[in-house]
Amino acid sequence: MEDSQAYLFIGVGGMGMAPLASWLSRSGSTICGFDDHLREPVRRVLLEAGVDVRDLFFAEQLEGIDTVVYSSAIQHDHPILVAARERGLKVLRRGEMLAEVAAGKKLIAVVGSHGKTTTSGMIAYGLRQCGLDANYILGGLFNDPAEPPYQVSDSPWLIAEVDESDGTIDHFSPEVTLLLNVDWDHADRYSNEAMIDEAFRQLIVRTKSQVLLPLKGDLKDRFIETGSATIHTYSTDRDGCFNQANAAAACSVLQFLGAEASASIFQSFPGMARRQTYLLETTDLTVVEDYAHHPTEIEALLSSLKAKMPSHRLIVVFQPHRYSRTKQFKEGFVQSLSLADQLFLLPVYAAHESQQSGGQLNDLVEAFGSDAPVCLEMNLGAVQQLQQALEPMPTVVAFVGAGDLDGFAGVFVEWIRAQGNISDAWKGYCASRVSSDCVLKYDEPLANKTTLRVGGSARFYAEPGNLTDLRALLRAAKLFGLETFCIGRGSNLLVADAGFAGLVIRFSAPAWRRVETLSNGRIWAAAGGRLKEICGHAAKAGLAGFEFLEGIPGAVGGALRMNAGAMGSWMFDVVERVQFIDESGRLQDLPKEAFHFGYRKVEEISRGIALGAILKSPETEDETAIRSRMDSYSSSRKESQPRGPSAGCIFKNPEGNYAGKLIDTHGIKGMRVGGAEVSDVHGNFIVNMGGATSEDVIELVRQIRAVVFEKSGYVLEPEVLLVGASWDAILKDPSALEQEASGG
Repeated sequence: MEDSQAYLFIGVGGMGMAPLASWLSRSGSTICGFDDHLREPVRRVLLEAGVDVRDLFFAEQLEGIDTVVYSSAIQHDHPILVAARERGLKVLRRGEMLAEVAAGKKLIAVVGSHGKTTTSGMIAYGLRQCGLDANYILGGLFNDPAEPPYQVSDSPWLIAEVDESDGTIDHFSPEVTLLLNVDWDHADRYSNEAMIDEAFRQLIVRTKSQVLLPLKGDLKDRFIETGSATIHTYSTDRDGCFNQANAAAACSVLQFLGAEASASIFQSFPGMARRQTYLLETTDLTVVEDYAHHPTEIEALLSSLKAKMPSHRLIVVFQPHRYSRTKQFKEGFVQSLSLADQLFLLPVYAAHESQQSGGQLNDLVEAFGSDAPVCLEMNLGAVQQLQQALEPMPTVVAFVGAGDLDGFAGVFVEWIRAQGNISDAWKGYCASRVSSDCVLKYDEPLANKTTLRVGGSARFYAEPGNLTDLRALLRAAKLFGLETFCIGRGSNLLVADAGFAGLVIRFSAPAWRRVETLSNGRIWAAAGGRLKEICGHAAKAGLAGFEFLEGIPGAVGGALRMNAGAMGSWMFDVVERVQFIDESGRLQDLPKEAFHFGYRKVEEISRGIALGAILKSPETEDETAIRSRMDSYSSSRKESQPRGPSAGCIFKNPEGNYAGKLIDTHGIKGMRVGGAEVSDVHGNFIVNMGGATSEDVIELVRQIRAVVFEKSGYVLEPEVLLVGASWDAILKDPSALEQEASGG
């Protein structure tokens, strides 16, 4: 492996990816990474290691990258991978990159179907306890956030977890192999037990020095004649649970490296994240979350819990992981989960798989026969249903699976702690999952966050510091059943006096105001960027065509949602691609041709959340000429629009006419309700003259519509967005207006 390389990691938040990226960064390489579903604890690890963590990354930014490394969860046709191959860049899967690192070291490979992450973590912990020096790259995080999941050392030795699931195990030739166990798994790659046996057998053939195997079990008999490496066995007589077996395995490696180690050195081992993690411990309730997703792992976990707390009732919440595994092990799951006193099932976590016949949740339920478990959705109602299942006796609730049920488990714990107070439960849940830059509040006033300066409060309110925060907030909103609404500068917005019962997300942090010049006349602008500032940024770069943005008092996200316009130009006139989270939660990067436009509405974006856009200048021009047009547009705007607090144009222009002209023609300027008044400068503006309420504005809208319809027959529809109420529910439809006008 060459030194001082520049790497891009796609899916850098993966449990195998983050430690590897961090180790390379600390070793002197330049590492940039992004991940659509990055989580805050992992982001902190990466940042502390010096990794350049990006919310988004574009093919235009590949300049200077030598190698692209991607997680096995990333599809082969990912746009960045395609662009990297077209440029002739080196493209590697995570396992292939780890193999290149290991090729320059004496590798101790920790392998097996179960327990790799915990055993690797124990070895790393034991190295420090015994004062031994070695490199290590783990496949998970320690429960103690102060302990990084990697170590860079001048030692020739490297301890690393080698994964068999994607076939990259074939790229390793270890000095030492620690083989923990072998069970048939990963049916998407290994269609039978013999195939996975052969993958481990060939690794042993390539092992140069020693193979460490447990004395108990049949591994020695199965692999004793494989390869030329010396076979050593270690005792697992005390393996009443997986962690004791893992400790024995870890000791065998430490002893190989010269330490006088015994299982007692692991008494203060902090454990690995999502491996028998105790989320709550009270007199009567213990909540545990574990990554177990294979019948063997589940049986070991549940047996351990029952042995540790024999007087406790055991409730298990299981999330099957992948359709292929569910199909493969239905009967095994039934047997292992039978150890539960009460069982709940969650929908199958797909990972990157498409649905498969025989591997659906209902297929697993049918395998239980007449003793079918209760199925839950991942929402607050299911949390309450689970709470009702608790009886007045000591209980263990175990959340089991390798998908995203840790979020569901977190909601359950916070709901119990908050004693059913949803505000406290939401804030407690989010606080542990967002960055220190994220603002979390409830009952937050919104009036001062809008340009009209009226309206009530948001029941839940957040200002995410980055995309990771936003993802966590959206996940929380889904689990808690909260409607979401996003704001930037708060223009074109009217908040109801009663406020908004859901979650308001405001893009005000520096990351959301980022503007960056790309190649070939392009600008990347994040959702919270002010349109006026982007106009100035373009002028400085000599990019013409953005001048009309100077007169729009909003931010990029809202402008994309509504295709905002001024001076005869529209936002999508300068859009090349838009990055947004669609209504199903997927991050999309689509060209403008992929969108469907309505009047003041872009369908796809209005149902999702705009993150930003790549804007393309029609032409280049001298900065002086550009700024001259900006000044001209600014003067025109000041002369034609009121200076007081407003939401911008209040009505859409009806077909064949203009709302402002109709209001002016029919003498409505100056009409007033409470503190809200129709502007005498521009009829399509309602101005807060001081002390206006949202109801004042709404009533004024009603009266304007009635007069315009009576005198012209035009039905004016609001352009301003109403938050916390519905225009359809508040305003009369055309037939009602017609009946009213006729005196009916």
